[in-house]
Amino acid sequence: MFGTLSPLRSSAAFYLLAFAMVVAVALTGGTTAAAMLTPAVATLLMLVLITRDGWTRQGWASLGVHRLGLRLWPVAILLPILIVAIGAAVVLATDAAHWQAPEQARDYPAWTLPAFLLANIAYASVTVTLTEEIGWRGYLLPRLTRLGARRAMLLSGLLHGIWHLPVMLLTSLYHPVGSRLVVVPMFLVAVTALGVFYGWLRLRTDSIWPAVMAHSAHNVAVAWMSSLVVGNAVAIQYIAGEGAITTAAYVAIAIGLLKRANGQQSMAARNPSTTADAPQPVPAVGQ
Repeated sequence: MFGTLSPLRSSAAFYLLAFAMVVAVALTGGTTAAAMLTPAVATLLMLVLITRDGWTRQGWASLGVHRLGLRLWPVAILLPILIVAIGAAVVLATDAAHWQAPEQARDYPAWTLPAFLLANIAYASVTVTLTEEIGWRGYLLPRLTRLGARRAMLLSGLLHGIWHLPVMLLTSLYHPVGSRLVVVPMFLVAVTALGVFYGWLRLRTDSIWPAVMAHSAHNVAVAWMSSLVVGNAVAIQYIAGEGAITTAAYVAIAIGLLKRANGQQSMAARNPSTTADAPQPVPAVGQ
């Protein structure tokens, strides 16, 4: 339909589609699962109907799904778990919360818990997290690298955070506890910093999977923390999860990665299909 869109205009079109769809989900009383599908749907519309990059093998390859990027999986999985655990430990050290193991967890030996955690991460990675990351780090990030790697990582994270706001502000589905004046800015900073980490993983490996694993590890760790650490819900929201402690840790990591990324370009950034001012004409089906 618009096969001559530049990478930056393709990025803008993708974001407008994803944001419009998530607003529609929020206004119609949809679920968080439906909201998480919108980046994947926007990507599909861009590739198949709007720019038609999806009619070529190179167009689908630009998403980074065809490579595993295994060498960074340990960092991608362990770092978010460690950071969320530190936030949980800090809030447990106060009088605001205490540890409460679920009833069913008492039936299993402690050594099986890491296996359950990894199973949760694996399940999230091939379902809801994948549908998000296909959009943010699969489609959007490589196209934003026209602005430079550092700006692309920051902007993809910030746009990802803003995309959550319709669900946060118009429904009670996501982070409903605490003042919006505190929760929303802190959440945006956390997701922007996380976006730098996810983006670094994506650009270092030219694969979406390390970013998917890191996103899943963060989400699963926060979900587990929310069920195991109970007490003053507002204090827990402000300190742990995506609160002050974890946000500060992610910001520190993001600053370090941005310094390292100065001037760096990935294979994805050098891909002509995503960085040329005018993409090459897309052949018709069957050519």
